[in-house]
Amino acid sequence: DAPGPQPGGALLRGPCGVRRLTPRETERRQGLPDDYTLVEYRGKPAADGPRYEAIGNSMAVPVLRWIGRRIMAVDALIVLPDLPLLPDLDLGLLPA
Repeated sequence: DAPGPQPGGALLRGPCGVRRLTPRETERRQGLPDDYTLVEYRGKPAADGPRYEAIGNSMAVPVLRWIGRRIMAVDALIVLPDLPLLPDLDLGLLPA
């Protein structure tokens, strides 16, 4: 199955084309809590555009957590090579 919009492609389409992710879905993809960017601006909830921009300027929290834990694990191996890794050091990709 070829990816993309060509016939037989695996790209999912709705009646009006590819569905845009909601701000809540983009927050979840970045590891943020639901409605994290839903702040009040001039007495009203923030519009979707600025929310997408704020989310786009962020870094994915689960990925940064994973990288940090990997650095800690490697540092522990280099500094104390004879000691085993801490058993509670989770090196998985799931958020803590």
